[in-house]
Amino acid sequence: MPALANPWRSIAVHRIGVYTEHGLSPSLVEEFMQAAREAGCRGIVDPFVGSGVVAVEAQKRCFSFLGVDADPWSLILVAAKTRPLDYDAVLNWTLERLGSVEELEPLVPSPRLERYHPREVLTALGRLRRLVEEAPRDWRPLLLAVLGRVAGEYSLLRRSPAPRFRRGTVEATRHDVYQGFAEALRGAVGDLRGHRFCGPVDLVWGDSTAWLPGRICGLLTSPPFANNLDYVRHTMLELLWAGLAHGSEDLGWLRGIQMPACEAAARAWKQETRHPWLRELASRIRGSRARGYRRFLLQYFHAMERHIELLAGRLEWQAWYTIGDSILGGAYIPVHEALARLAREYGLQAETKPLGERFRPGRRLYLLVLRSRR
Repeated sequence: MPALANPWRSIAVHRIGVYTEHGLSPSLVEEFMQAAREAGCRGIVDPFVGSGVVAVEAQKRCFSFLGVDADPWSLILVAAKTRPLDYDAVLNWTLERLGSVEELEPLVPSPRLERYHPREVLTALGRLRRLVEEAPRDWRPLLLAVLGRVAGEYSLLRRSPAPRFRRGTVEATRHDVYQGFAEALRGAVGDLRGHRFCGPVDLVWGDSTAWLPGRICGLLTSPPFANNLDYVRHTMLELLWAGLAHGSEDLGWLRGIQMPACEAAARAWKQETRHPWLRELASRIRGSRARGYRRFLLQYFHAMERHIELLAGRLEWQAWYTIGDSILGGAYIPVHEALARLAREYGLQAETKPLGERFRPGRRLYLLVLRSRR
């Protein structure tokens, strides 16, 4: 299935918040879950939890789940989808408070947000952000997830797949924004009322190239691809509205702790892989941006090697990764093959399978299956 048609954006609970490109299809997730159950796994790990596809699917099948991500917005979004609440209370209180929302003092966490919304929309979103701040603490992930979705709909940004400024402006009144928030919340609550909150979900804000749990039975994930997409930029608007970043300095810091999968996340202090065969692969990159591409790619492979090294000492059954290949500066980079080779060097069995075309023409998606030799 082409990643362009992200299937999760039309599926209940998942559609509360989705990311643009996704490597995990419903059929692949179902195949993994069935295999994990047959293998006797009780717990599933996703070390790059993202928008929480694996978390939601594991929870409703009664697996225990642990998700890790270096992007704090991901943890808010996943918490919104997997933490059961008194949804009648959430909806009734919020709709009642919306009746007097014009009385609230707008809370705009960052002056940077003025770039992305017309004044009237910014004021309305600021009042909604103040409303979220007044809500009980355990309701806030859900309300922030809805606010983030509405902020994106009424912003000057569009995702194609990277966020870009729209041509023209956003034609909306404050009433449109309030109504959009109410409708989005009703939709999210309707989805969550039908969700099966069976398995426990634990979330860790962290770097899975430096930390993983001590034992991992099954692992299913779609890690960052080495495709020069700025993953922080994809959630920048949500990070700013949630108050998780105030401006450029905070966003830069968050890029610094992310997987270096783009030029923006590469840093002079980050280590590069020393494997000659990977350095030779990077040396094929040409063009005016070759230096930046080579740097982030070598840092990416170093980080993923550290992740695989951790996994090798903890994996008890299997780890499935959906991973895309890359074309950088005219050079084809078979990321899936490189990761498989690194895994074998750490004593894991590794197999790759093609899954189909990716969002960008000429790129393909692969499944990397790692197995413990124990």
